[in-house]
Amino acid sequence: MITIFDWLGDIIGGIGDAIGGTFDYLGGQISNMIWDAMLQWFYNAIYDAVANFILLIQISVGALYMFSVPRGYTDGFNQWLKQIIALCLTAFMQTTLLFLGLLTFNDSMLLGLGIMLAANEVPRIAQQFGLDSSVRVNMMSVVHATSTAVNLTKKLVS
Repeated sequence: MITIFDWLGDIIGGIGDAIGGTFDYLGGQISNMIWDAMLQWFYNAIYDAVANFILLIQISVGALYMFSVPRGYTDGFNQWLKQIIALCLTAFMQTTLLFLGLLTFNDSMLLGLGIMLAANEVPRIAQQFGLDSSVRVNMMSVVHATSTAVNLTKKLVS
């Protein structure tokens, strides 16, 4: 009599194992999502705090220059405006070129690497048009950027 219902016990045990494995998998996925969300929140909080501090400094400096505008000293204010425009332009263009380089990297590694290296030249190009982003051309920075990009490419390929 017991051997007749052994197959039923095996089926119920198999269903229980499958359900238990599913809950283990879902629990692991949920904990990974929670950790990812917490780390992303910490990163965003720190990044926003630093960005807001830099913005506060820029606004404060602009307010100091604006005190001299009514007296006719507009050179400092104009240079400050050019620097703000240069910072916004270089941040936008560098981020855009880096993303385009990463998107192109899958199809053509050499072209993607070239686009990412071109992002390093944006501040120097802005300086040619009178926009000072306080970046001085240094051959060591060019060599460092190139070696970093090459090492990153090697690690991504292998």
